[in-house]
Amino acid sequence: MDILKNANCSNSFVIFLSLVITIPATIQGASYEKARTPEEVLVAAYKLSHIVTPEEAKSAVSRLERALEDCRGSYLAFRIRYRIGVIYFQAGMMKPSRAEFLQTSDDPKCPEPIRTCCFNMIGQISRLVAENEEALKAFDKVANFLQRALFIDRRYATDSAMAKLWCSSLLSRAEIYELQHNNPASINEYTRFLDAFDRNGNLDTLSQYAPLAYDRMSQLYLRIGNIEKYTELARALIERYPEYSRTPIVHLEVECVKFLKGTSASFPNGSFCAPAAAIAYLKSSNNTASAQSILDSLDTLRKAYQNTRAGILLQYHYAWLLDMVGKEQKAREILSRISSTDTFKAEDNSSQETIVGIIQEYAKIQYAIMAGEEAEYKEALSVLGSLHAHADESHLSELAKAVKKGIQTLEREVPKNDKKGK
Repeated sequence: MDILKNANCSNSFVIFLSLVITIPATIQGASYEKARTPEEVLVAAYKLSHIVTPEEAKSAVSRLERALEDCRGSYLAFRIRYRIGVIYFQAGMMKPSRAEFLQTSDDPKCPEPIRTCCFNMIGQISRLVAENEEALKAFDKVANFLQRALFIDRRYATDSAMAKLWCSSLLSRAEIYELQHNNPASINEYTRFLDAFDRNGNLDTLSQYAPLAYDRMSQLYLRIGNIEKYTELARALIERYPEYSRTPIVHLEVECVKFLKGTSASFPNGSFCAPAAAIAYLKSSNNTASAQSILDSLDTLRKAYQNTRAGILLQYHYAWLLDMVGKEQKAREILSRISSTDTFKAEDNSSQETIVGIIQEYAKIQYAIMAGEEAEYKEALSVLGSLHAHADESHLSELAKAVKKGIQTLEREVPKNDKKGK
């Protein structure tokens, strides 16, 4: 079971599968087979793989249940019960897992941290089985309790793990509402997070999530047609979080939305398609002055971010815009630069499945198309020959095959001199 790839929880944080516990060094070294005391059995259970088979889960749960019978401490007993729920979860046994978390959280003697983590897991499981209303209720319990504990009575004010769990619960609720197309409710959850974040001194623990909240909330405002609020939030993101991975692209999207303002363009999917919409508008428009304004803006952006990973995408969009306004030669120069592996390399992953690698591949194909249009067939086929292997029937693979076939046809049927003479 690949938990984190489930479409219904793609951006949530499945955390607190284990709780921090202080255990003597002699117990920490206990092996699974030699574990005897309840403490040793619990510690041994943490050494299981993150993904276990149902058979392994049943065996581990059986040992933990026997340990419960000898358990003298209430807190340790609840730790063991929580761990049982986690092991079922790791085995993909959602029904017994949720039942264990529910039973544990319903016990009036359950310590607050464990109860809160139980509600988090109930919420995560409910999302995985598409019971979103139950997930919303569970995450609301987590958010409400932790908001008080973190920011009002401050009993967990210095607990970074609990702060992250509070953040996770709010972002999970926002994601669920977004999936339900309830954009106002989703905006409320992001607002709730950012308001508490700002009021409490921009907690360092949560600073990594703030730009994500700004980004998503700005998208939601754009979807409902509030361009002014979208722009305000997006510009705040650009100014406050220059190191955020999407900041250069957000900058591009803001410029494209600004460029398209007053046209018939709409943004039902947020600003992600704004660059493509700008290109489409230029293709159908003869407004030279308007075209130059967006070209100038994008030229400035690509230079500002040229040494970043996102810079390659800015260059790619710039080349498309140049092509749309008839500046094919300059567009080819940009595409050639993008295609150069010596110029643009993935910073921390050499795989061609990285964003950088994929854009480079598309740049090569577009360059080949433009070379073919100029009857430079050998050049076009040479560039296509430098493409990396991709899975059959992938978009890249199919596009490359189609372009290669088209160029080979042109090479046979349209001699270079005839093409140049036209």
